[in-house]
Amino acid sequence: MRLFKKKEEVLDPYTVEQCNSCNKTSKRKFKEGDHVFKMTEKCASCGNGQMMVAKIFGEVVK
Repeated sequence: MRLFKKKEEVLDPYTVEQCNSCNKTSKRKFKEGDHVFKMTEKCASCGNGQMMVAKIFGEVVK
């Protein structure tokens, strides 16, 4: 028997991108149209790699 109602958690969606050349990762806010394995822009770190969406997740807003 439950006495307390579970609190609704609000999540902020984030996207993790990874370079396919130097493996640098970066986290940014989720944009509409993002999906895993989507190729995005050129890598700002190495200049010759392509950034790819590696993970999409949500963080709890406090």
